[in-house]
Amino acid sequence: MGERIEKPILLLTRPRVSSEVFARQFHARFGADWPVIVSPLFEIAPLDATIPPADALIFTSQHGVSAFAARENADGRVAYCVGVRTARAAQDAGFKAIAGEGGAEALAAVIAGAHRGGNLLHARGADVAFDVAKALNLAGIETKTVILYRQRPLPLSAAATTAVEGKASLLVPLFSPNSARALQAALPETHAPLFFAAISAAVAQSCRPAAHDRIEVASSPDAKGVLDAISSLLRAQMAG
Repeated sequence: MGERIEKPILLLTRPRVSSEVFARQFHARFGADWPVIVSPLFEIAPLDATIPPADALIFTSQHGVSAFAARENADGRVAYCVGVRTARAAQDAGFKAIAGEGGAEALAAVIAGAHRGGNLLHARGADVAFDVAKALNLAGIETKTVILYRQRPLPLSAAATTAVEGKASLLVPLFSPNSARALQAALPETHAPLFFAAISAAVAQSCRPAAHDRIEVASSPDAKGVLDAISSLLRAQMAG
């Protein structure tokens, strides 16, 4: 019989709620007996910004939806959203949600084709990989921005630090350039083998894998794409 390959540890570094959602998706696909460590590298800190009037909203994260909904009612307005999960959160908050496929850049194209007038407002966090409002304004569609939260950095937890300093390999989904850079800064110089699943090429470019690490870019910028990338990484590990 061949040598038994130990299952890598799934290390999740998104804010806790998002990490727990992804952990459930991971277990549903790969089985419930995988070890998981949740060690958020950021926490969401609300900001007291003045929200300008808007006829329609743009949300590029569920955090934007919850931050806006905590301050104002949806009143049945249209909300253009990145991804199904953000659209579902907007719909639950009372918006008429329109989901774009792909990331923020793809959503800007959807809005440019679908919007028929009225004030647009992008409710977002302090850091974004792609500035939707800037792209729309350049296309002649007046769009304002309100920054409702920021990501406050956190250190790796004791459990995560022990894991990355050990010998067992880890699966590490990466969902933004910011989180990729934060993880790289938190890693010790010598660390366990890391299998990175990057949600996009831009995220992968923000990651500097060591010689014994692997990185796979998702075929689509969503949870399914990241899970597919993890599947490819696991096949590569099994192949040796």
